[in-house]
Amino acid sequence: MASRKRKSIGTRPTTQYDTRIFHSFEAWNRYMDNVLGRHILPERKVEICHTELEKFKAELERCNIHKRLTNLVDNNIDLALLKEFYANLYSSEDLSPKQVRVRGHLVKIDADNLNTFLETPVILAEGETLPAYSRYYRLPTDYKEIEVALCILGQGFVLNSEGHPGKILRKDLMTLAQVWSILSYSNLAPTLHTSDLIVDRARLIFGLVSQMDMNVGAFIFGQITSIAQSNSSRLRFPALITALCKAREVNSDSLVFERLRSVINLAYIRKNCWNPDDLTVSIRGAKWARTRPAEPPSTSTAHIPARISAAPSVPASADFQHLEAMLQNIYQGQIILL
Repeated sequence: MASRKRKSIGTRPTTQYDTRIFHSFEAWNRYMDNVLGRHILPERKVEICHTELEKFKAELERCNIHKRLTNLVDNNIDLALLKEFYANLYSSEDLSPKQVRVRGHLVKIDADNLNTFLETPVILAEGETLPAYSRYYRLPTDYKEIEVALCILGQGFVLNSEGHPGKILRKDLMTLAQVWSILSYSNLAPTLHTSDLIVDRARLIFGLVSQMDMNVGAFIFGQITSIAQSNSSRLRFPALITALCKAREVNSDSLVFERLRSVINLAYIRKNCWNPDDLTVSIRGAKWARTRPAEPPSTSTAHIPARISAAPSVPASADFQHLEAMLQNIYQGQIILL
């Protein structure tokens, strides 16, 4: 009787991995080789009263951004779930998956599901198929329009080496534009480079200041999938992803959690966003915190040594030293409008 040959079995990975956590050997490799060692970029919570910065507060509520995106009930960030999420979302074929399995539970991150979770409906004008910001982003950039909306009087874009508008200096931004910038750096289009506004970021802030309706879910979905494919950027939206996993009842055995960054409130805005040259906004206590009256000259002594000499000037922000890095790295694959 002729002997039967066994069918050859494909090569299996010699290294064992937890199949309850990773849906494939590729996801486990991605986790070990890349995701595990990456840092995170936490979001911020917003706590603004109705009597403080009415325009900012009103726009947050008009767009429903205040409900979840800037007001996550649980401020904890589960690092284990976050990194498993990004490892399983990775696609070697550079695709943009609209769902990911985390510890056996399917977490959907497409634009519609994100908008439902965040309670940010897509608002379309009559006869239009895209929200206002998506239509605006497809138009040529009107630099003068942006300067009028975002900059204090007489200031605007700084030209680059080729003579084209390159960036708006932070010190030239109006207070409201600075507040929206801070929020965008953590909750909408997270980045570490927070010194000045390059053109793409300036267009985003212009859209927010101008009260343009936006597809928030599509905006965030594009960034999450881009981060999953990236090899070096920090892991963004950690609190949102933790909340998405918990909403799908993903079990967690984590004992240590990360926290959100400093809350955006009036004290934070007074210290970090208020521009004394912006006459359109008045913040109580801000001028006293930023400006001191000059001391009258002393009459008790005819001569006082170098103590009264003017102090040498100091650059306004240490972030200026990282300007070149910002121009090269900010917005790498982050703005994807669907």
